Amino acid sequence: MSTEFRIPDIGEGIAEVELLEWHVDVGSHVREYDILATIETDKSVVEMPSPFTGRVIRLGAKPGDMLPVGDVLVVFDTDAGDAAEPGAGAAPAAERVPARPRAAPAVRRLAVELGINLTDVRGSGPSGRITHEDVRLAAAAGADQAGSGPAKDSGEAGAEAPAGPAPDLADRPSAATDRHLPDEHVPLRGLRREIAKNMAESWRTIPHITDWREADATQLIEARRVLSAHVPAVAGVLTYVPFFVKITATALRHHPLLNASFDEEQQEYVLHRRINIGIATSVPDGLLVPVVRDADTKTVVELAGEIAELVGLARERKASRQQLTGGTYTVNNFGAIGGHLGTPIIRPPEVGILGFGRISDRVVVVDGSPAVRPTIGLSSVGDHRLHDGDTLGAFTAAVVELIEHPYALLGELR
Repeated sequence: MSTEFRIPDIGEGIAEVELLEWHVDVGSHVREYDILATIETDKSVVEMPSPFTGRVIRLGAKPGDMLPVGDVLVVFDTDAGDAAEPGAGAAPAAERVPARPRAAPAVRRLAVELGINLTDVRGSGPSGRITHEDVRLAAAAGADQAGSGPAKDSGEAGAEAPAGPAPDLADRPSAATDRHLPDEHVPLRGLRREIAKNMAESWRTIPHITDWREADATQLIEARRVLSAHVPAVAGVLTYVPFFVKITATALRHHPLLNASFDEEQQEYVLHRRINIGIATSVPDGLLVPVVRDADTKTVVELAGEIAELVGLARERKASRQQLTGGTYTVNNFGAIGGHLGTPIIRPPEVGILGFGRISDRVVVVDGSPAVRPTIGLSSVGDHRLHDGDTLGAFTAAVVELIEHPYALLGELR
């Protein structure tokens, strides 16, 4: 009997998914719960298990295709589930499907665009992981060797470049290799498309105002050092981000107009009683924003453990919808990439975002004389429909005060 398996609503509020990779072929015998394919939503990468036992008689798409929820993914002959050759239906999935090449989703997408079979590419990254450069070198080798014998092995390529979207210039091969390739037309898919849509909407609809400040980070550095020494269990995950989140949440408690959302359609704003801080997190295809709920009620130590777990899940594209939604305000630590000041863009329907820059030594005036102090830059952004310079400035001043006197956070615990 022919049985269709359609793309299910996996509970993320998605309308469509991108097919990244098949783990089966037409004719494959699969059992219930065997992995059929890897798909990508705008928030996560998901391995799709089979709901049936049977033989695959049709694949509904090819890697790189976008499939609306409800479209056919696979058609099975479920009567063939027990009629396969002896041992075929009961064989482990790993014996029926070739080992999956190790590569990030962005690398797999590039391979699809360049017509490269990843099983033919030797990865040069850690543990044999295939990089963007490996794929491009394989494509160039194929172009060079067309009609003149087998392509040169790409296994001698250099170290793995940072993961990112296919057109990222940071991990491009040399110009000598690049000139053999056609121009790249890279469609916006999955997470990158969702970011593009949301940021364009934000820039079109929200009048941004920014308050740039600098703060003396001397006591913040000392507070982190002391806390790491006294609570060694969290020393490995006690970055400055838990402090930034606690400081922001505390300032929001005293300036609730920033902890709000704007309803464009109803022309009203909502003051949120709970303070849920989103943390902008870099992932291979862009940014995800895992959310720490009730951040104002948690200690820096508690926040350190929770943030480490959330950020790890986001970077592995394993964070749940609940962990990626429900934020009331967002922080962005662009100091991690060396930035001092920035221009963060508000995530609608939120009405503010705060960017923390890199801590670096600067010459400042102390008691009328020049002195060198570790200084952090702040970029505090508000929605001008709701905030004016005084309300945004008062909030930013509270953040500066807590950075320069972090032990005041002890009085905010509850």
